Amino acid sequence: MQNLPQLITDLALILAVAAVVTIACRRFRLPLVVGYVLAGFLVGPAIVWVPTVVDTASITTWSDIGVIFLMFGLGLEFSVLKLTTVGRPAIVTAATEMSLMIALGLIVGTLLGWPFVMSLFLGGMLAISSSSIIVKTFTDLGIKGQGFAELVFGVLVIEDIAAVFLLAVLSTVGAGAGAAPADVALKIGRMALYLIIWFALSVIVVPSALKRIRDTVNDEILLVASIALCFGMAALAVGIGFSSALGAFMAGSILAGTVQAPRIAALFKPLKDLFGAVFFVSVGMLVAPLAVLDNLGAVVLLAVVTVAGRSLFCCLGALLSGQSLRTAVKAGLSLAQIGEFSFIIAALGLSLGATADFLYPVIVTVSVVTSLASPLLVRNSERIYRLLVRALPARALAFLERRAEAAEEDADDEGENLWRDYLKRWFFKAGLVVLSAVASVEVLVRMVPRLLHGIAPAPLLTVGMAVLGILVTGIFMANLFYTWRKNEFGALWMRRRRNRPALVALSTAGIAVSFGSVLFIAYAAGADNLAWMALLGIACTLVLGRSRTLHSLFLKLETSFTGNLKESVLAERRASLSHEDHANWVEKHLYAVEVEASRTLRLLGSERSADVMFGIAHNLDLMAIVRDGRRVGEDEVARLSKEELTRRINDPEDPLGVREGDVLAFLGTEAEVDAYLQSMLKDGSLEEDEAESTMLDTYLAHGPARFDAACFALDVEAGSPFAGKTIAANDFKGTFGSLVVAHEHEALLRMKPSRNTRLFAGDRVWLVGDPARAAELIGQAAILPQPPSARQEEEDDVPFAGR
Repeated sequence: MQNLPQLITDLALILAVAAVVTIACRRFRLPLVVGYVLAGFLVGPAIVWVPTVVDTASITTWSDIGVIFLMFGLGLEFSVLKLTTVGRPAIVTAATEMSLMIALGLIVGTLLGWPFVMSLFLGGMLAISSSSIIVKTFTDLGIKGQGFAELVFGVLVIEDIAAVFLLAVLSTVGAGAGAAPADVALKIGRMALYLIIWFALSVIVVPSALKRIRDTVNDEILLVASIALCFGMAALAVGIGFSSALGAFMAGSILAGTVQAPRIAALFKPLKDLFGAVFFVSVGMLVAPLAVLDNLGAVVLLAVVTVAGRSLFCCLGALLSGQSLRTAVKAGLSLAQIGEFSFIIAALGLSLGATADFLYPVIVTVSVVTSLASPLLVRNSERIYRLLVRALPARALAFLERRAEAAEEDADDEGENLWRDYLKRWFFKAGLVVLSAVASVEVLVRMVPRLLHGIAPAPLLTVGMAVLGILVTGIFMANLFYTWRKNEFGALWMRRRRNRPALVALSTAGIAVSFGSVLFIAYAAGADNLAWMALLGIACTLVLGRSRTLHSLFLKLETSFTGNLKESVLAERRASLSHEDHANWVEKHLYAVEVEASRTLRLLGSERSADVMFGIAHNLDLMAIVRDGRRVGEDEVARLSKEELTRRINDPEDPLGVREGDVLAFLGTEAEVDAYLQSMLKDGSLEEDEAESTMLDTYLAHGPARFDAACFALDVEAGSPFAGKTIAANDFKGTFGSLVVAHEHEALLRMKPSRNTRLFAGDRVWLVGDPARAAELIGQAAILPQPPSARQEEEDDVPFAGR
């Protein structure tokens, strides 16, 4: 009889128990990660009345593959679009929270009497949230489309990227390579360098290669090739001194820069889920009940520290980035848990002997507790925010509101400055020269000869790679020297005589940077004759820097890079905008609020329309005035500008003048509406139960019919009378009684665009207005006959100045 390998029996047991437990978790609306950990606990050595896994060594190997696949999947989600859209708020929030949580972990570990390295690992475990738990919680509660959720997802992107570098730092410290700051900084720098190199090559090479073979690649070949790249990069990373997890992440990030990334992610998902389940089950197998009971105090302490610390620090980071108090509080409570990355860090510490055995089950238990608490915190975040608003003094709330408004104004400030633009370009180009020289030394001079050892004599191979590295650096040197021939240089030179010394100094610095880069490559390759090195540096700087051929090659690389990058970004943006969760994206980001004027009028005495002006001061739009159950001047309210509307509602004799008993319907973004209600609560104009707003789609579908309106999209076609004009010039409000609430250009959507935003062919505009006028407005946007030459001229000559 054939003997069945023990591994197959163990996998059957693991997957069977995991299936049963996760079905139960799904029924009770618990995260699947919790189910996997519980399944591992049941089949582990701690429980004797359930069959136990025998071949633990093989299961450990499978769990290592699970880590590689998890990191590869994370890399597939590492896209330029996410990095460009998370923006400053997510970066500031994540940086603040992670640094403070690592420091807090160090403090708590030290107070518990743990060694420094163990405390540092604890800080790393507490610094990363659980993406899977947050996504599931938001999906179950139906809040993925709300404004604060975008900040939360942005923070998760930054945390995931930072976690990869955190793993490398902890690996260096835990392996005893020395916790000296210089060693840690060097390793982080090398990782950042490889990340930049692989990203650049992935954008230039991989999309072009996939385009050439896309007709011959089916799903099976694509999946096999992707997994081969995953394991190949993992092996390469280990070979050059990094972890396999980092290599897998790099492989995923390379493929993330292609238009095939969604297809690869869909094909890869079943494998990631399978091996990820094995990894999480193996985590549960290491949970020892006695260790948890013996350290129950530490479990309780760490759970409280995690929830309180992460909530507070995320909220603080969001406030520092200019977010509103409501967004900060909701984001902080949403990120108050730890998850899968904490398991990976705990497993790393255990394998390196940097942490005690009891810390692993303790941190797993803390993760389960905080994960179970997460839905409760998110569900009650609005109530907690309201309590905080009532507790804080009015001055503090006003200060936070002013900071949020100032941050938004700074984000919209796009004034141009010739010197600033020139300096930005110069430093960027000089940085590329230095980066290319360092990358040439690290990859070509040091790594490639090791990989090609035996193919050619080592000295000859090193010299050849050094020459290639100098040529690669010369491409960027030519681009730097081209700065002198750009229009900005000539304009600055001719504008003022005092500009000339600075321009000469920058030009001299460019020569020095190029000369030093060549010397650096030559020295790394083994050159030691200073005179010959200086002569080589001068010759290469003069010849390569002035080479039109190299500059032409740079332009081709730049065109390929930007073209592939733009194609990938636009494809992902269009996919995100067409997703069913984003079908009513605009309506879900607009809020309607109704306020009865009576209480405010009595409170403010003769200032009859102060509440209306207050709403307008918060950038809200007055959509309707309801008097005695009917709308007053609905056509005028829809068409009047804010200035004219403000004047008329202040006039007691005007039919639009606000009176006792009127109900006012406002429209704005979540932050605008919340700031308005927050101020009304503070001055006593509203009670707590009256301070409610409703998403526009819900308001229009189920709310009271205070104003008859619809949110509709208008596509600006080539030849449309709206194309080439600003929103103000098109006068949608005055002519059609429709308010522009969102604008999409190149698949990038922006809420509440400026009146000076220019519309171009291919843009889409969202408006809120009378449904009867929607058909008329869309009809006006019909394509008008236009000569082909005129259309081409318009497309070629009109730059985008929408923002």
